[in-house]
Amino acid sequence: MLLRAAAPRQKSVVLLDFLAPSLLARVASTATPRRKPISLRPSEPASDLVGKVKQGLPLLHSTRGVSDSQVAQFNATLAQLRHASLNKNAVAVLNIWQQLEENKLLHFLQRSQVEEVSGLLARSLVSGKLDSSHTSSVHEVALQAAAGCSTDALNDLLVMLLKQNNPAAVIELYHRFMELLGGKDIWDEVPEEKGEAPQNAGLVSDDHPKSRRMPHIPGRANLLLAVTTAHAQCDAFQDALQVCFNTVVRFHHQTTKAFLVKFNRDPALQDKVNLYVKRLEIARMVARPPSLSRQITNLSTAPSTRLLESLYRSIIDAISGPDPYIASEPSKVTPQRSVAITEAGWTSFLAAFLKARRRDLAANIWTDMINLGIKPGVSLWTALIDSYDSIRAVDEAVSSWNMMSAQGIKPEALTYRALISTLFNARKPDEAMKVFKTFQRAPPKDAAEVHVASVYNTVLNGLLLSGRESEAQALLKAMETQSPTPDLVSFNTFLGYYGRRGNFKMLANLVSRMSALKLVGDVYTYSAIMSALLKAGREDAPELMIDIMRKQGVEPNVATYSAIIDHQMREQNEKNLEATMRMLQKMEQDPNVQPNEVTYTSILTGLYRGQWLEPEKAEDLKKENVQRMQRRGVEFNITTYHTLIKACLEYSRPEGLTNALAYYREMRRAKIPFNHTTWYILLLGLLRRGEWAVADELIDDMFISGHKPSGAVMDLVGKVRRRGG
Repeated sequence: MLLRAAAPRQKSVVLLDFLAPSLLARVASTATPRRKPISLRPSEPASDLVGKVKQGLPLLHSTRGVSDSQVAQFNATLAQLRHASLNKNAVAVLNIWQQLEENKLLHFLQRSQVEEVSGLLARSLVSGKLDSSHTSSVHEVALQAAAGCSTDALNDLLVMLLKQNNPAAVIELYHRFMELLGGKDIWDEVPEEKGEAPQNAGLVSDDHPKSRRMPHIPGRANLLLAVTTAHAQCDAFQDALQVCFNTVVRFHHQTTKAFLVKFNRDPALQDKVNLYVKRLEIARMVARPPSLSRQITNLSTAPSTRLLESLYRSIIDAISGPDPYIASEPSKVTPQRSVAITEAGWTSFLAAFLKARRRDLAANIWTDMINLGIKPGVSLWTALIDSYDSIRAVDEAVSSWNMMSAQGIKPEALTYRALISTLFNARKPDEAMKVFKTFQRAPPKDAAEVHVASVYNTVLNGLLLSGRESEAQALLKAMETQSPTPDLVSFNTFLGYYGRRGNFKMLANLVSRMSALKLVGDVYTYSAIMSALLKAGREDAPELMIDIMRKQGVEPNVATYSAIIDHQMREQNEKNLEATMRMLQKMEQDPNVQPNEVTYTSILTGLYRGQWLEPEKAEDLKKENVQRMQRRGVEFNITTYHTLIKACLEYSRPEGLTNALAYYREMRRAKIPFNHTTWYILLLGLLRRGEWAVADELIDDMFISGHKPSGAVMDLVGKVRRRGG
């Protein structure tokens, strides 16, 4: 890049080779597209050049204060730098860099030039072409390059220092690198998808693409591996753990394997680093209880419990095995065991094993806790009873309640709810009502009103399912005059019950009672009413439902219509489908509630949810809805494609794969940018279907496109390559 002084009084900067943002003033973003260089051909008129520069100037940081002499000096120095770089004259390159730094002109260098300079200097120092007197200067250049996203030079230097058994220098350089980031741990966070709200923000697993985890960038992972190796050389696991806590960058098995190849002559160090990496990942997960619980829940849905068992065994070994580094409960944290598994973690494992019908493993958890001196609290007992309820193990649930009582642990409202639900589901309504009467006589102190209401709603549902309608009605009336006041769940329970029976008199009565309590219905309320009307053969069900909504003071809007349409499509019934299409037509005719991409996506997704429609009819309806969208100018966005591709891949018939790939190709034709979530949905769906050849092709497409996959996507790539193993 050359700088040119413009006409007097303007003092503007003309960039002939490229537009370079300041390297030192900000941390560059990996998501920022590279800007095309502005070139000056010998025959190009100056006026054309000025036009190009004017177009590019908005991309620059302010150049005010740059003198004509600085411009001339930079241009001359840059020519020298290029010449020295071409000749691989490291000493000259280093001297020129220092000149630019002294004259405060470094920020005009482009990232590619900084990367080239830092790489040349690092290689020269590693190979011995530069002596030790240049070490400090080379380190500085590498650090500045790494802060601007070019980490190769710093990685090379750290590896050299590790091989020289100089871990202290590695640790110091890493900390200085983190300081250069200006308090930011990453160059750029994983962006939210355009048009997609961060639903369940903070509640997704660490290996999910939307966890806001750092994208898998080997350069950053290598820096973390280097400092971890340095701490391993110092036997400083807790220091390594603190470093991991201070970054969102994660290890990845492929990057770790490639990094450790550089230490093939020291297999003992390789084994030690592998052990550190495994332990650090476990400790970091345990230190974040919500993250651990989500990971356990995710693993519990797998066909095999192998991975879940492995995670549990790793944590037990970390607590009670040789060289322990995790405490069994927060009260037992020590400097050597700086993180602890919480009761929520034990509870999650217990629930997961019972959900997987592995009572033997659940029993082992209980034994392990006793051996570790942990006294299970009421939350754990509640989770145990809830888990027995989910697998209809009523005897075990009752035994657990009795054991809890024998240990003097007072049940909470939710513990009562769990046992009452278990007894009702086991067709023991009399016993369930005995427990409920006990709860009514002596409710737990300081019980949250919402938890008390949950107990009552469980009883209402249980009584109705047991055919004890009069008792349920009596309890609801008592709630209307006493405490707890019935909520929307209470009324929806009755609406669903009477809706299934087509009892319109009671439906009207319930809606009236809701209005008296100033309770406004939700999507479930109105969908239940509409389903009941459809069962009764009322073709005007959508219109009647809308009238009821308006009488409650609810004016339907696009979001309301779309949500009800989604609920109706989940009924997987042709009558509900017909009503859905009538609602869609009504929306299309009303200028105030025009359907959007969410409306159409709900219908299209519902067609592939389950196998309730003949493939030919589903295909015809798909084409019809797509045509309606096109006529109205409604376009798919990335969220729409994600929803449809996921639904199609879950549709077990061959048409599911065909349609998913059609949407994939449509995204490519429309040039919609693929992100981590796109590839995650595609590869996970193909992996579950066992479509290995198709998955291989898409992986090739992904790498050819230049996309840098996240760690979660790379894990799927590995599973595809291993054919699911």
